[in-house]
Amino acid sequence: MVFSRRIYIFFALCLTILFFHPVIFAGKTFFFRDTHRWFYPMKSFLATSLQDISIPFWCPNYFCGSPFLSDIQSGVFYPLSLIFYFLPFPFSYNIYVVCHFFFAYLFFYLFIRGLGLSTGAALFAGVSYCFGGFIIASVGMLNNLTVAIWLPAILWSFQKASDEGWTTGYFLTALFLSMAILGGEPQLFLMTVGLLFLFGMMRASPWNSHGRSLLKTGLILFGLIALSGLMTAVQLGPTYTDYQYSARLGGLTYQEVTKFSLEWGMLKHLILPLHFDADFATNPDTLSRFFPGKGEMPWLLTIYPGLLIVPLALVGVFHHFSRKFLLWPIIFLLGLTLALGKYTPLYYLFYKVFPFFRFPEKFMFLAGFSLLVMSAYGFDRLMSLLKGRGIPPLLPGTLLILVLVLDLYGAHGNLNPVVRSSFYQYHHPALKPVLEDPGTFRIYVDPKAIPQASVQDTVLNHHIAWQMLLMPNLALLDGLYQAGGKSGLELRYQYLITEILLKPWPERIRFLRLANVKYIFTSQDLAQHHELKDVVEKISPLVYRLKEPLPRAWLVGRVHPLARGTVETLLRPSFDPVSSVYGRPRLARKYKRPFFQNVDDIQYGHGGQIEIEVTAQEPSILLLTESAYPGWRVYVDGSERPCLWLNLLFQGVEVEKGKHHIRFVFRPKGFNLYLAVTFVSLGLFFFVWFCIWRSGKKKDQMLT
Repeated sequence: MVFSRRIYIFFALCLTILFFHPVIFAGKTFFFRDTHRWFYPMKSFLATSLQDISIPFWCPNYFCGSPFLSDIQSGVFYPLSLIFYFLPFPFSYNIYVVCHFFFAYLFFYLFIRGLGLSTGAALFAGVSYCFGGFIIASVGMLNNLTVAIWLPAILWSFQKASDEGWTTGYFLTALFLSMAILGGEPQLFLMTVGLLFLFGMMRASPWNSHGRSLLKTGLILFGLIALSGLMTAVQLGPTYTDYQYSARLGGLTYQEVTKFSLEWGMLKHLILPLHFDADFATNPDTLSRFFPGKGEMPWLLTIYPGLLIVPLALVGVFHHFSRKFLLWPIIFLLGLTLALGKYTPLYYLFYKVFPFFRFPEKFMFLAGFSLLVMSAYGFDRLMSLLKGRGIPPLLPGTLLILVLVLDLYGAHGNLNPVVRSSFYQYHHPALKPVLEDPGTFRIYVDPKAIPQASVQDTVLNHHIAWQMLLMPNLALLDGLYQAGGKSGLELRYQYLITEILLKPWPERIRFLRLANVKYIFTSQDLAQHHELKDVVEKISPLVYRLKEPLPRAWLVGRVHPLARGTVETLLRPSFDPVSSVYGRPRLARKYKRPFFQNVDDIQYGHGGQIEIEVTAQEPSILLLTESAYPGWRVYVDGSERPCLWLNLLFQGVEVEKGKHHIRFVFRPKGFNLYLAVTFVSLGLFFFVWFCIWRSGKKKDQMLT
């Protein structure tokens, strides 16, 4: 009997192993889509930091240094990130991904059972939730996966609390909401909150107590969401700072927002499977035939929930109609309409109210979720009809579940292709001189570095080309520093760097030299630019070396006044970056004599610290070509000094003549305050929870 009550745990484990056994047992790992160029390097850096028992406030390896913790996609405070501390990378990455499917199945099962539906209905719908549609398609967009799995947990715990009076359910709801926040996809979190509100209000009793039930439910929901925000302030605070300094703060155009809208033709795949064959990643026809006319893959590769889902959902709609059930067809139609984006006029109105939502296809998360709830009702109705005809429901119910598993495994078993873990150690042979150079320097990877005719146009070959040339953030895996890169929320200074790196080569190289770039990866022939003849030299088929690269940090004696300016100022041939910098007018009046001196030593420490030793021959300005950003502080011989904003993008400090130890430290702006709010909120949360639990336990003892 105990086993039968826990069969869903065993079933969830078996399904997870079925779909992901290559990455669990065969030494393979994920690489597809954003996994390769963004999430895998990011989680590798996080794993290294956690194993060194340090908080990664800053990552120096891309965009001349970038805030890391405050990027909500990094998952620094996401509890499941502890997997990276306990298991070696990349196996920890595989388990991190896979365990989300295991938990997603458990939560969805509990939610369906909480609605009063049968074990069979919960087992059936859970298969599609995890392995059909949005969830299985989110492996390559990891932050979507780490948020989406918490929706059924949130609804289940809230339903248990509101319908059954289980007070602990409210605490679990706040806890699960916190997990969804830390999962790192704000748009899906907002969808989750919206659905939670509608779910709560539909289950309240508006005709009793003159609407007091609705008001009470609304206040409880608002309180739970606010509490989850307070408990995650340590993440939300720094993330909000990033948003204030984001290039997206001014808003996005309608064209940018609706770039990935669900095409009407894709709707047929709610019923018809879209099979991903074993050669999906290696077949040249994938990009030309599989997604015809697109020129690129859609954001959401599949919406197929399984052949049986839509028919059973229709059975549920026609045979189980109530006020509480009405929520699900409404959410399905709304989610589907918004997912169509630019292909429906409604989305333009939505954009006017919520201009920050990107990629309408994400709304298929809501549509798919509600479709599965309706199908669970339909499953039970079908079993009831069979039972009424004298047919025991166990055999047909088991058969439906088995058919769905086989259907989805056949359709989606190859949706997320994998490679040997050693794939991430492969590089183009031309990069050998760079990888063997022990110095402190940055590299620049030209976006056009890949010869277009050199590889067959397949999914895997695109990723092989990225790996060979360490683009866009893959240099991080080798401990190299990049001048450019890719980030989740493009900050303004990152946008400026990206714009500079799109300029003609002569201007581009002036900046690269200033930014401590020693090597350039490109397939272009820089010898065609006569003005670069004495600036760069070719050392391998794809690598150029700057002949006189500037160091990571050095002393200058002259400051040019700059109250306001553009990046064009840095790129003028008349500007000498060796002996002078652009800075505040106050500094320009004090430092007027051109002067250059290298530092004695520079070391990067854990958690956003940079240590510099220098013996200054005269009073001067130390220029550190690490990106300037709110939160940097600098100490000279233990005493804090003003951190200077230099050359529009970098930072530095004034130093007197003599030997000095200089320490730059980065902490997100207001971090200590946000940390205190989180600690106090968590302390009160668990204290109140414990008191209520203990009080309930005493009442039970008195009754017995």
